[in-house]
Amino acid sequence: MARRLAASLARGVSCLAAETVEMQANIVIVGATRGFETLTYSIPPALNGLIQPGHRVLAPLRSRKVTGVVTEIGERLSTGELKPILEVLEPRPLFDRPHLQLMEFLASYYMVSIADAYRSVIPAVARVESRMAYSLATPPDALARAAFTRVERALLESIAKRPQTTRQLEKVGPPSEVRAALARFTADGIIETRANTTGRHRDTADLLARLVTGASIENVRGPKQREVLNSIVSAGETGVLVKDLTRRITGANATLKSLARRGLVALDAAPASTYEGVESEFDLTDEQQVALDAISPAIEHRRYEAFLLWGVTASGKTEIYLKLAARALAAGRNVLIMVPEIALADEIVRSFRARFGSLVGIAHSAQSVSERWASWMAALGGQARVMIGPRSVIFAPMHDAGLIVVDEEHDASYKSEEGIYYHARDLAVALAGFSKCPVVLGSATPSSESYANARRGRYRLLRLLRRINDRAMASVEIVDMRREISDARKLAAARDTNGAGPAESKSQAAEVPDAVPLSTTLAAALRENLASRGQSMVFLNRRGFHNFLQCHICGNVIACPNCSVSMTFHMRDRSLRCHYCGNHTAAPDTCPECKGYGLKGQGFGTERLTQTLAELMPAARIERMDSDTSSVRGARARMLAELRAGEIDVLVGTQMITKGFDFPGVTLAAVVNADMALNMPDFRSAERTFQLLTQIAGRAGRGERPGRVIIQTFAPNHYGIRAAKDKDYARFMRRELELRRDLMYPPFARLAMLRIEGAEPQLVRRMAEAVAKSLAKHSTPEGIRVLGPAPAPIERIKQRYRWQVMLKSRELKPMRAAIATMRAEVGPSAERDDIYLAIDIDPVRML
Repeated sequence: MARRLAASLARGVSCLAAETVEMQANIVIVGATRGFETLTYSIPPALNGLIQPGHRVLAPLRSRKVTGVVTEIGERLSTGELKPILEVLEPRPLFDRPHLQLMEFLASYYMVSIADAYRSVIPAVARVESRMAYSLATPPDALARAAFTRVERALLESIAKRPQTTRQLEKVGPPSEVRAALARFTADGIIETRANTTGRHRDTADLLARLVTGASIENVRGPKQREVLNSIVSAGETGVLVKDLTRRITGANATLKSLARRGLVALDAAPASTYEGVESEFDLTDEQQVALDAISPAIEHRRYEAFLLWGVTASGKTEIYLKLAARALAAGRNVLIMVPEIALADEIVRSFRARFGSLVGIAHSAQSVSERWASWMAALGGQARVMIGPRSVIFAPMHDAGLIVVDEEHDASYKSEEGIYYHARDLAVALAGFSKCPVVLGSATPSSESYANARRGRYRLLRLLRRINDRAMASVEIVDMRREISDARKLAAARDTNGAGPAESKSQAAEVPDAVPLSTTLAAALRENLASRGQSMVFLNRRGFHNFLQCHICGNVIACPNCSVSMTFHMRDRSLRCHYCGNHTAAPDTCPECKGYGLKGQGFGTERLTQTLAELMPAARIERMDSDTSSVRGARARMLAELRAGEIDVLVGTQMITKGFDFPGVTLAAVVNADMALNMPDFRSAERTFQLLTQIAGRAGRGERPGRVIIQTFAPNHYGIRAAKDKDYARFMRRELELRRDLMYPPFARLAMLRIEGAEPQLVRRMAEAVAKSLAKHSTPEGIRVLGPAPAPIERIKQRYRWQVMLKSRELKPMRAAIATMRAEVGPSAERDDIYLAIDIDPVRML
């Protein structure tokens, strides 16, 4: 009896203890400085049950309030005294469990801190932060001002303009003098401190207003409140969208908040949009149906599987994406579609919105901060159930992904080249694994890595060998520019001998050494296509009018003062611009070096090519699409719409015109210089050239009329160019993989690039040597190989000198261990010398 009583008492004490145990949360502090990355906080009773992993919260950190993301919840995560979480910033978690796992993978694989990982992906507007700022309380009179020091006067002038933090004010004068003055002004009541909050405080997703059950509204007297309540009551149990109320009733927002505080109105997140199921008008080909049937079971059974959809251009990959998306939506799951360029995002959004309407959302870096955050909130709230965008869309809060598509998976744009060097294609594969859904990697020219993964059985290979309606592939012609220029010079010499004078024909532009090299074949083809009312696309992957200005008196080339590159001449505003740091200046009339009038433009870009084509075909409607012309909001969409409507005869452009566009009116595609990518100092140069030529060839002949492709090159016998002419991917890849295997390059080895950057060239060189020396300790002939240190091909960008060290390894794990050891050894001295040490796992660009 005594034992049973003791047991009952023990159980009672245990239950009481369980009831009083305080829940805790581990939080990643977004953008925190070293030492404050993941902290543990208590969950106050008011927020118990409201916080889940993935929630964005506001938490105290010293004297500040900062944004954090909850990664774990438990009872005894820490034994110390904890500060409580202040506020939950969204009613639903910003990230679901698969995205939390993705963030952990991002930080681990690319060797960055978890706080840096979150900071790099969460839009700045969502990083709420509160710092103590000084503002003017009681302005001092003139007599008091007369006794102030110079620093004190400058302080008051700065604070009078706007509240400022101590860090901002320390720029006014010596920090010790500034802090002493602030303390004195605060004690005298001249200034006061207050919390200065930046960032988006709360959820901006669609909210639904509804009447609280049992609420009594008879005593509500205010006319505005009565108007708002009547609108809510008339909407019935479903409620009314807050955005609709605010659109109809002025001041409805403040009124709703007042009614919510009185317990009369509830403000809840709007329900997710539903998919009604719209049937496609298109009948699938046998190949499309096989691909659809192969992928669909993974959607239905919530199973991870990776598919490589290798289909020739115009084989109908987009229609397969649309059919798969419909099946994922019908299963109640969401869809993520990734594209390499913003321009292509606009194009594919048009196709998806025609099928799925308002369920389609878009997020990309060209949007304003508010627009991008609104897109995130639409995804989070379920209003946008199909999210489309370039690489950063992988981090959008699209919960419960049922399908992930990476279109043009081979494209180098999926690799981030600043901040964290992540590859969005590889993250998409990881996210699909965490989400238990299929991932489809689509391309007409799969990357060597994806092709190798398919051969090794990691990806399931699906082929589309024929174009829709069995349309013929465009015929491809190679123009040997060596012979073209030789023939042009012989013709010019014969004319000079006969006294005929210089040639006038623009089709012979190649005879002038620095002219745009338009061969007779290409010039004639452009004229014929214009006469037959076909549209042409002309590709040149270089912007500007001249590549640089050079003085023919002293030989000086005008270079960027910040970078180790020449400045490009732009005719439109007669300016010199650096395409690396953005520096620009008016083009001078005289040489800055010798002051002579010997400056002459050398080389050509899309701007000059456009002018040359206009002279060749005065009646043609010619447009240019590159980052110079597309920077104006809406310009890119306007040009694409005009091309589709047949209002453009010739579209000149850089790489952005080669990717995935479907314009049935384009019957001629031309490459002015196929050798530019081929001669880059990069082991992938041949692969990129083959992909580029195949993609530009795929723009022609997608309609009823046959297509023609003309490729100008000085290396007509290169295996990549010959394979592109013959449309033989397999032959090209066999040759390429043989070379990669012999030289120990991916996909037969793993690479890492260590980039060392700083303002002082000697310090950067010494740090690069220290990095290489540390890594060399782990080097073995058959294991890890260390290449370098060496200056980067472009040694200086934005006034910072750049060196690099490359690692090759058969296995990833020992290479990562060597890098971690090196960072522990040299990292502190790099930080002390203000040298940036970046780790690029699986680098894509070698520059």
